[in-house]
Amino acid sequence: MAMDASKLLGGSVPLRIQKMKERILSSPIMPDLERAKWVTKVYKETEGKPIGPAMRAALAIQETFRNYPIWIDEDEVLVGHISSKKGVLGQPVYVEMSIYLNEILIPYYFYRSEEKLKEAFPEGIGSLSPEALKWYTRIPEEEYKLLKEEIVPYWKDRTIGALMRKEWEKAGLLGEPLKEKRETFLAAMQTTYDLLAPVVPMQGHTIIGLKKVLQLGFNGIIEQARRQLEKFKRDFEEGRISKEAYEKAEDFLRAVEVSAQAVIEFAERYAKLAEEMASKADGERRKVLLEIAERMRRVPANPPRNFIEALQAVWFTQVAIAIAHAGNQLIIGPGRVDQLLYPYYKQDIETGRLTPDQALELIMEYLCKLATFLDAGPNVVTIGGVDRNGEDAVNDVSYLFLEAFKRLKGCGRDGLAVRIHPEKTPREFVLKAAEVLRTTAGLAFYNDKTIIKDLMADGYSLEDARDYAVVGCVELTGAGNSIGYTSGQAVRLPQVLEATLFGGRLSAADWRFVGVPTPSATEFKSFEDVKRAFVEQLSYAIDLMIRRTELKDKVIVENYPLPLFSATIEGCIESGKDVTWGGARYNHATVSAQALATVANSLAAIKWAVFDNKLLTMEQLLELLKSNFEGAEEIRQMLWRKAPKYGNDDPYVDEIAQWVADVMVQEGRKRKFWMGGTWRVLFVSVSGSQLFEGKYLGATPDGRKAGEPVSNGIAPVEGTQMNGLTAVLRSAARIGIPTVSSGTSLTLNINPANIKDEEGLEKFASLILAYFMLGGRHVQFNPISKEILLDAQKHPEKYPDLVVKVTGYSWRFIDLPKKLQDEIIARLEYEVT
Repeated sequence: MAMDASKLLGGSVPLRIQKMKERILSSPIMPDLERAKWVTKVYKETEGKPIGPAMRAALAIQETFRNYPIWIDEDEVLVGHISSKKGVLGQPVYVEMSIYLNEILIPYYFYRSEEKLKEAFPEGIGSLSPEALKWYTRIPEEEYKLLKEEIVPYWKDRTIGALMRKEWEKAGLLGEPLKEKRETFLAAMQTTYDLLAPVVPMQGHTIIGLKKVLQLGFNGIIEQARRQLEKFKRDFEEGRISKEAYEKAEDFLRAVEVSAQAVIEFAERYAKLAEEMASKADGERRKVLLEIAERMRRVPANPPRNFIEALQAVWFTQVAIAIAHAGNQLIIGPGRVDQLLYPYYKQDIETGRLTPDQALELIMEYLCKLATFLDAGPNVVTIGGVDRNGEDAVNDVSYLFLEAFKRLKGCGRDGLAVRIHPEKTPREFVLKAAEVLRTTAGLAFYNDKTIIKDLMADGYSLEDARDYAVVGCVELTGAGNSIGYTSGQAVRLPQVLEATLFGGRLSAADWRFVGVPTPSATEFKSFEDVKRAFVEQLSYAIDLMIRRTELKDKVIVENYPLPLFSATIEGCIESGKDVTWGGARYNHATVSAQALATVANSLAAIKWAVFDNKLLTMEQLLELLKSNFEGAEEIRQMLWRKAPKYGNDDPYVDEIAQWVADVMVQEGRKRKFWMGGTWRVLFVSVSGSQLFEGKYLGATPDGRKAGEPVSNGIAPVEGTQMNGLTAVLRSAARIGIPTVSSGTSLTLNINPANIKDEEGLEKFASLILAYFMLGGRHVQFNPISKEILLDAQKHPEKYPDLVVKVTGYSWRFIDLPKKLQDEIIARLEYEVT
């Protein structure tokens, strides 16, 4: 029988949790340079010394954990903060990645200059509005001095970004410079090749091996590393492995030991602080602080004995890895936390050590903690689905997460990835998840049936595929046994189409060759010619992306491994290899893309207008695109209004969309990932990238004008969906047929009135289950009316906890740039019928 958590704690949010949430929502967002300070110190001191890259990273972790400022808030039970700054949402900066991170360049170039920042970025950057960004200019003077005198000068030529660009230049893969200057054009394109195959200096989006931490503790991980090193030593002495292989394994395994020990020492610092605070406290708070001290000496050093220890170990491990390797490199997710915690919950409930009310309160605190992450991904928890045996895995903790999420309204940035098997998940669970949408966005629904099949095609065993988790926006990966690597490189699919039509030239590059030279579209005699040229351009773009990515990975392998994270991942200690060296059980990377509907609609328009109905010649179409439909509004409207459009359950265009996805998958899987796995495919838009990508794209054959946004993930082009929500879902289900195993993002707005009563919830649940039976992979909804969104735009102070799904990720609406807010408001509000 389904757990009814609605009456727990009297149906309210405890006062201490309310205070916690209010602090988070009112805290300014700032860069945190504390980690960068200690990492820079260690890397300077070890420069040129005979020390392996893994040990160098481990010593930086050790120094950071020994010096990182810590505190315990007055109402906390779970402890650990990713920020070194109390009262601030500070994010540790992964300075090894690039000095062109917003967290470095904004305070560096705009220190104490909010007006100049607003002038340079009137629309904000990524997911942050100018108002949210202003705190980046207000870092303390000593941090600005550190940035200017030590961090930027030291790292300028040593970051992954700087070194990979040198490798690209040597290999002829840099491309020609674009007009924008890097100093005033942050996190954007620099060269012509970025227009087609952008690659950034990260290997992001992966799931921590929390199961291993709970089973062994970090003491157990240290013992595992020591035993494995002894084995490698015997293998070397007996001639089974080379000296080079042994030395590399030794560097990694000793680094694991140092990193794991550093986490234990970091936890001990919290234990001592709790004891110090207890000596000055009395009553119940003194008791709680002494319990915290005892708990922090137990976990995560050793396996937890009960629910609260397990939850503390889960949270503190994520904090430690986020500080050690910084969120903006890895984007680390906690995975299937309901499955990890349930055995401890069940045991404690049965023995009377825990009540459901206490568990719910602790989960609410945990969700508040997760909301302090500003990267999209670390704050996503996966719940539900099937277990490793294929049986329904929904449990009481799954329901507690839904209830906690509902009461907190997502706490500003949290997300729940709700796994559903259309044949095995209880309908009550789907209904409970739908009920949460009455109060907040932030939930996303995933189809086990499709995703497990996809992951098995990637080489996952059936059991490991069933145990998948979600990270980042919508990315699908193994739980604690893979590198993940679902982000960091992409092909710009609409630009591939433009290169197809103009023989490899792109408008944003002043019509220079960027793609591979192919015949101009004026030479196409049939739609099959168009498709062949598209495949050729796509193949070139993927090759370019992979070649650039492999050089990036070479830089990471040689300079910046991740020993602490790797310590938790199955396969790394066993193989003696860091996760960045291919040590995980499963190794794969992803070709990301977006704007499937823009491309499918454009190809359909060419087929419909040029080849099937002879309404235009290809020459005429190309001239219209080059002129941005100037003086030809009637023709543009014909292409926009009358040509078939994806999202209307029209096989004419849906088959083309499916073909594009299938070609992406085929072209990716033709190529072997250097670590030994596959190149997977992902369709997602990120941080308003649909706006950014559209800005650097000319007019398209579907009637879209130059500079306008492209479509979001696999959602329809806004303004072209004419047949309602069911038709959209039937079209999107076609993209569940190709093995787009890294994920697909389908984000839709629905009328909140549709789910206000029980009948509405039943219809909504039936709709999701029907979509999943058709093969749909993912769907998420913003159940917020246009009126509310418009009012929040005008009066942000009234909506401090209004959460929306931007693309795959959840974000506080009032922190978003206006252009991104406008794009969300403009989305069609569907009716659930």
